[in-house]
Amino acid sequence: MRRLMKRVAAAVLMAACLVSLSACTAKQEDAAAKVPEISTEGTLVDDAMAQSLKLSAAQTLGTSMEQMIIQKALTEAQGDQESANLYNTQIEIRHELGDVKGIDLDSASVVLLADGSYTVMIPVTFTEGSMQYVLNLNMATQELKTEFTDLGNDDDAKDVGSLMESATVYSAIGIGTVFAVLIFISLLIACFKFIHQWETGKNTKKDTPAPVPAVPVNTAAPAVSADLSDDAELVAVITAAIAAYEGTSSNGLVVRSIRRVQGSRRR
Repeated sequence: MRRLMKRVAAAVLMAACLVSLSACTAKQEDAAAKVPEISTEGTLVDDAMAQSLKLSAAQTLGTSMEQMIIQKALTEAQGDQESANLYNTQIEIRHELGDVKGIDLDSASVVLLADGSYTVMIPVTFTEGSMQYVLNLNMATQELKTEFTDLGNDDDAKDVGSLMESATVYSAIGIGTVFAVLIFISLLIACFKFIHQWETGKNTKKDTPAPVPAVPVNTAAPAVSADLSDDAELVAVITAAIAAYEGTSSNGLVVRSIRRVQGSRRR
């Protein structure tokens, strides 16, 4: 019984560890998925091209939700998937944070990356929060990518730091869960001793024979049997025995009554 319960406890511990590790891995994967895909590390530029890119991005941000949906459908029908993705990104963020309330062009910036592409970063205020709109345009390949990131994630170093912080928190939660399960199992195993003692005492109580009731002993005086003086032979024998014991003749002896005491026996 105790061996079986220990095996069950070990199985529960293993399951808890696997669940905790799976949860930590899933959380870390979610955190990694939030890392910006568009690089913002490059040379800051403020030329005519940069100004043109800022205005173009701001114009896109100012488009209404209805126009976004129409433009997405048109670009998809024309096979322009990159432009469709640009509108789709706008639609998704507006479903999440509401309509655009402000576009901060004064804080916008443009950087030139090592591959020759430009990345535009514009702070945008929505009904339910603020995000940074990031647009990357490669002039050589005409490749266009867009995304929204947190305003605090301006560089990869901060992104890595945030990711490490999240991973540390999730790891601490997983380890805490494992230790909590270990403590619970330790307490459960400690209770096995008391359960065994209780079962042993219960079985002993069942095996104890019931006490045999005592037979009462009759200490009353023996009852006297019926009168035996009518037995002539017995009277003659007793008379002769008494005469022999006294050393006299039996003619002077008269036996009037003979009674046998209960419990005596003839010899």
